[in-house]
Amino acid sequence: MEKNKHTKILIEKIYRVEELIKIFGDVIEDYINQVVLMTDDELREDRSEWIKRYGDYDDRDEYKYETSIHTIAIEIDQIRRWKKIIYDKPKNSVRLD
Repeated sequence: MEKNKHTKILIEKIYRVEELIKIFGDVIEDYINQVVLMTDDELREDRSEWIKRYGDYDDRDEYKYETSIHTIAIEIDQIRRWKKIIYDKPKNSVRLD
């Protein structure tokens, strides 16, 4: 039993499983409370581009974590609905060949 305890402690130190479980739980909660209610039109936008354009890059932003969790939840639902994350395509494509 002692060996199993040491293995769990080692795994936690390396992989930070408890921290990941909390983050995943926060993503699931945001998904349930907000994202699942969003329409296809609301979800069919490039969330990363929206954050870059309208987000606040101030490290003192008290909502930075919540905004990041919401972004992940939105992108997960994009994958669920359309099997991909939505990105805006540049207006002028440049071929490099």
